[in-house]
Amino acid sequence: MEYKNKNDAYFSKHFEELVDKHGGKWIVIVDGRKVAIGYKHELSKMLKEARKKHPNEIPLAAPIPRKEELQCIL
Repeated sequence: MEYKNKNDAYFSKHFEELVDKHGGKWIVIVDGRKVAIGYKHELSKMLKEARKKHPNEIPLAAPIPRKEELQCIL
């Protein structure tokens, strides 16, 4: 599958692992690499740090669902 950008590709490729290890948290991805994982209340700080370290990139911030949330969808 072809993705529009590296961030989407990373999130999709690592989705199962992220759900298993970090369900219920948020991930910040920059230039196709995970730069932070934390809880929603930490998201602002994570994005600020990502923008500071990677000023020329647009970070992707996305919630990581819990396993039980995915089971309800299926």
